[in-house]
Amino acid sequence: MPTNVLIPNVSIDERIGSVFNYLFHIINDSEKSEDETVEWNFKNASFFHPFFLAPLAIYKHRCGKKIHCINNPQNISDYFSTIAFHKPLSIQAESDIKALLEPYKHKTYTPICAFRASEEKVADELQSVLQMLIENQTNYDSSVKTPLSYLLSEIICNVNQHSCSEYGYIFAQYLRKEGCIDICIADDGITVYGSYIKNKKYLEEIGDNEAKALRMANDGYSTKDSPERGYGLNTSRRLLTKGMGGDFFMLSGSAFYRLSKDRDEVVELPKTIRWDGTIVLMRIPVTLPKHFNIYEYI
Repeated sequence: MPTNVLIPNVSIDERIGSVFNYLFHIINDSEKSEDETVEWNFKNASFFHPFFLAPLAIYKHRCGKKIHCINNPQNISDYFSTIAFHKPLSIQAESDIKALLEPYKHKTYTPICAFRASEEKVADELQSVLQMLIENQTNYDSSVKTPLSYLLSEIICNVNQHSCSEYGYIFAQYLRKEGCIDICIADDGITVYGSYIKNKKYLEEIGDNEAKALRMANDGYSTKDSPERGYGLNTSRRLLTKGMGGDFFMLSGSAFYRLSKDRDEVVELPKTIRWDGTIVLMRIPVTLPKHFNIYEYI
């Protein structure tokens, strides 16, 4: 009999990133199974927060096990099909990205997309199309357009330039009631710590501490030699949280970083828990503070 893993119902994420408390249990139960096939049992599920669903789908895509989803309620099954949960939408150099995403124009979400992380042109076009799609879906305040473009560009650029990843992943959903856009961007690369090691940067400062590496990356310590390219991540998280009133979360290897209105913390995870690669969650308000000025942050 295949290992049976019960999937909890996860409908809220009051502290951005708190869904990983549930996700790591699922990942651990799936990984420790000696069976090649694992059953994810959705009998208790009725709704999933996007910050739970996207990482779960990404793990399913890359874990190497055969994951069978059983006891799916019909509404969950239909939603999974629509957002490409079982197999992320593949974005290749030859893809007509605009045509692929056109069916989502009047939805409140995008499909989970997998793109070749090293292909900068593909990443740039995907970002451009996604931004137009999100703008149409949400009818967000006009002041959101430029900072959204900056945030997407900077985080996707990090995947492209630093991750040494085969794939990048992206998923977005508009939560009308909460008045925000939740965006998940991930890779299966060498982690933030691994990027410092690869580029032989700040080795004495970080030692073997992934949490310290994560703090330094978010404080603007670049792995590149040219200083003008080193501050995208630091600027992005400040722009989003201090300027726009949103939330930022980054998980890489065995540590996570969270920045919100009332938290600025780096947490080292237990040794039995890690995420192979880097994942960024951004909660972006669709209406910005009255006196918001992007040029105070970039």
